Amino acid sequence: MKISPIVFCLVSILIFNACSKTEELVTIERPEQTLFGSRKPEAIRAWLDDHKDIAQVYFGTTTFGKDTALVNELLKRVNDKELDVLYKQVNAEFGTLGDVQDQLSEAFNRMHENFPDFRPPRVVTMVSGFMGPDLIISDSLVVIGLDYFAGPEAKYRPKGLPAYILRRYQKAFIVPTVLFALSERFNKTNQQDQTLLADMVYYGKSYVFTKTMLPSTPDSLIIGYTDQQLTQTNNVQEDIWAYFIDAQLLYEVSPAIKNRYLSERPFTAEISSKSPGAIGRWLGWRIVRKYYDEKEPGIKALMDNANARQIFEQSGYKGFKDDKE
Repeated sequence: MKISPIVFCLVSILIFNACSKTEELVTIERPEQTLFGSRKPEAIRAWLDDHKDIAQVYFGTTTFGKDTALVNELLKRVNDKELDVLYKQVNAEFGTLGDVQDQLSEAFNRMHENFPDFRPPRVVTMVSGFMGPDLIISDSLVVIGLDYFAGPEAKYRPKGLPAYILRRYQKAFIVPTVLFALSERFNKTNQQDQTLLADMVYYGKSYVFTKTMLPSTPDSLIIGYTDQQLTQTNNVQEDIWAYFIDAQLLYEVSPAIKNRYLSERPFTAEISSKSPGAIGRWLGWRIVRKYYDEKEPGIKALMDNANARQIFEQSGYKGFKDDKE
């Protein structure tokens, strides 16, 4: 089973082997600052040659400073007055990125405590006028497209996205999304189990992982629902659970049917117009969280457990609200 654990529709995930030493603090590099100071072709070429790893994964080039088309496009953009407006808005929104850096440091330190082999990836930022993806996340490199996350007040926003996706393009969603994606390397699965339940538990484990590494982060930022959606969904979870049971969905293996309950949608029409999309992911989180809270296996043991059915059965989840809610 290989489910993409991403809440953004444009997030790119690459898997590399980490090679850096664990550090006490994350240092976010800002190569776009040098890029926007490059006003001539030779300066753009030098930037591409000096940042080959970023240029390759973000712009898709393999010839770097010799990529004439890319050099000309970047030159046009860094001299564009409207892009300069967006660049200034990005800088005003993010400042020194100290809060993002602190969040990542906190999470990476927790990850290293629980998974000693974990090595923090290098973290860099980029602004290109949406020329590259929003996020690139791998074991060794994280590239954050800051222009995507400038927030609802920015003059320019990513185009062609539905409102429920666009809403998540804000600074507060960056770190939870990075952690959720990084959880993939630790999330063991049984490749032979292709049931909807296995997929639900997979997502649930990644949400619990993210919450464990970022305990102060609101659930809404982890799963991407609004506070109102979370409250409403929690209040009717008995009905949602009953629907899954009555429709015999837990052991469904049809990709088309599973997709209805796992994919990003404005709402889950099969249940109701008030039921958020990807409701199966949310339900998987409920199951895994109940198992994790009651059995207290520890986060490493949870992520190592590839037996989704065992996690479900031992959770005792029956669609009831937690007492603390």
